[in-house]
Amino acid sequence: MTENLRNKCELFAENRALIAKKFMFEKSVMSITAGLIFAGADRKADAEELTECRRILNGHAGFFSEYRDTVRLALLSEMALSGDAEQYIENVKAVYKKLHKGHFRDNSYMVLAAMLICDLGKQDRADEIIEKHNGILREMEKQHPIITNSEDISYVILLALSDRTPDAILSDIHASADQLKAAFRHRIGSDSIQGISGLLALTDGDITEKCEKVIRLYETLKERDADIGDGYVFISLGTLAGIDESADFLADEILEADGFLKGIAGFDEKSMDKKHRLMFAVMLAAGSCGADTPMISSTFVSSALGIVRAKQIITMITVISNILPSVIGAVADRSKSETDEDEAQQTEQKDAENKAASD
Repeated sequence: MTENLRNKCELFAENRALIAKKFMFEKSVMSITAGLIFAGADRKADAEELTECRRILNGHAGFFSEYRDTVRLALLSEMALSGDAEQYIENVKAVYKKLHKGHFRDNSYMVLAAMLICDLGKQDRADEIIEKHNGILREMEKQHPIITNSEDISYVILLALSDRTPDAILSDIHASADQLKAAFRHRIGSDSIQGISGLLALTDGDITEKCEKVIRLYETLKERDADIGDGYVFISLGTLAGIDESADFLADEILEADGFLKGIAGFDEKSMDKKHRLMFAVMLAAGSCGADTPMISSTFVSSALGIVRAKQIITMITVISNILPSVIGAVADRSKSETDEDEAQQTEQKDAENKAASD
């Protein structure tokens, strides 16, 4: 493992531990996400700073529904990194309202989309970006109506933030999907292929070469018994497609980072699903190899859109996709339990009244 990657892993683990201790009642996977956001920025998390951000966020509590609380730690992290937490949340709120006015369904992905626009300092262009997003999403829904849903809001916003034209983006997504479907026939589902195709279409560069890089890396990892599966570990490989390193080198870095994390509390087999840990290892390897710097090539890094942002957003989408259904389910279960309890109390009361009347 390179020294740079080891430093990234150590910073990630340190940040995650601090945040988990400070926000012990949050879902553990969210503290991991927040730790990765700070590590991606090469910053140590500051408990006092996060506490102040939470106080500021609480002042805007009416803005957030129960479900949007699932992105709270990610939002607090970005507030802390912004340098002006109050202004940042005001910007996110303003962009969020525009997104909602654009007839999006109300969900956590919309908050993430608003954060993305503000993270890149493009809140003044929100209307233009939303219009571009709408056009891209409409075409995606026409081409892939079954696998395009609310989870795509965040990464399509990421596409809309790039300087590439919608036609160029959609052309690359289509070409990438065709090539990857042929390579991973019956092994990778259409939704995962669409996800990684979106990442690969973020920037200029030969889409065929980027797909070939992903295929080589996937096969190299599988040869080394990495449990990639069909999901977000596979999608995360797209963050490495522009790195000028061999598949063998990248696979070594990923697996060594995975092994390092496995030995740390909170990332071991008892605490974390191994596929989640492998995904975080991919993210850390991408950062340490220069995926968040202009060192790769000018064709791969376009305008202000750095791959570090692609890393962050795909990680947050991953987390939300895994925890949001359980949160909704828990809320539904609680609601049903409360309803059942109310009905039981009403039945008990009616029985008591009937008994009193008969007496």
